Amino acid sequence: MLRGLPALAGESLSSLELAEAVSLAVRPVVAHDALRLMGNNPDGVGHTVFSFWHNFETEFGRQFMQSYLAGKDPCLPADLIRQTMPAGLVGTGHGKRDLLARQLFDAHGVGGELRVLLRDVRGVWGSLALLRSAGGRAFDRTDAARVLELAPVLISALRQYVRSGPMRPVAPDMAPGVFVVDADGNVTGATPMASWWAERLREHHPSSWVDALVAGMAAQTRLCLRQPAAPAPVMHGPAARFGRWISAEGQLLNPGGAVAVLVRAVPPRQLLGSLGSWYGITARERQVIEYLLDGSAAKQIARHLDVSLHTVHDHLKSVYRKLGVSGRAELLTALNT
Repeated sequence: MLRGLPALAGESLSSLELAEAVSLAVRPVVAHDALRLMGNNPDGVGHTVFSFWHNFETEFGRQFMQSYLAGKDPCLPADLIRQTMPAGLVGTGHGKRDLLARQLFDAHGVGGELRVLLRDVRGVWGSLALLRSAGGRAFDRTDAARVLELAPVLISALRQYVRSGPMRPVAPDMAPGVFVVDADGNVTGATPMASWWAERLREHHPSSWVDALVAGMAAQTRLCLRQPAAPAPVMHGPAARFGRWISAEGQLLNPGGAVAVLVRAVPPRQLLGSLGSWYGITARERQVIEYLLDGSAAKQIARHLDVSLHTVHDHLKSVYRKLGVSGRAELLTALNT
């Protein structure tokens, strides 16, 4: 079952069906009652974010998501990446974030959570969380070591899922939508198009999670403002999930903490960051694509990069092959549609 996960991830399964398949594959290795698989860019560029949830109570998932996005979770990637074994037993520490996690667990009958980062030489591709109900055996470091051995096949499944999406969008290119979130995390306003985007999100998440996602994005924006060198947070949702790549980004509206969260189709140059990670586009190949977006011909690109025309054509052939497009026209249509 485990070896077949990458191929299964490339099929037209719903996120719930794929989450169940992952749970069935992992259960013989480490028993669990619920599972959450999250994906993100290994290099952080474009920050693709998507997830699969199995057997999660809706309200528990909503509260977890809001806490996680607000930076209040005790096992964030930044916490785990520093460890020799990038795994954590959530809520077992003595800090404030651990206390909040235990309170959330107690309120929903959760006994414990084991969370591991899925990383390789490229970076962190996501995380896997396994949960057990209260009263069951606690997770331990042996469980963590067993799950970490699954990282290569889970990373492969995440990559295959993203790459199974359409390169040319099949969902309409609608105008951006804007949500306004106050300092307390309440969505206090939205443009008419924001409602259309909210409906797209509800097709893949419980209805109550949409406000949590938007509020979490606003919280991340405020966190980044405390770090002057940090760029405004941007999250990308893959075409495999939404029919086209979509983005959400936050901007502070006033000193009081109100944030505008913009949801829209990913602009072409932003999209290149995500495509580079998931499709293996090299830095040089990305440069070639950027010149194509500017309208440059192959001879002009060769001059700009100080390489031969033959080398430019080799880069283009590699890009077309990796992205599964027939040529320049199809590539530009896919990026600009």
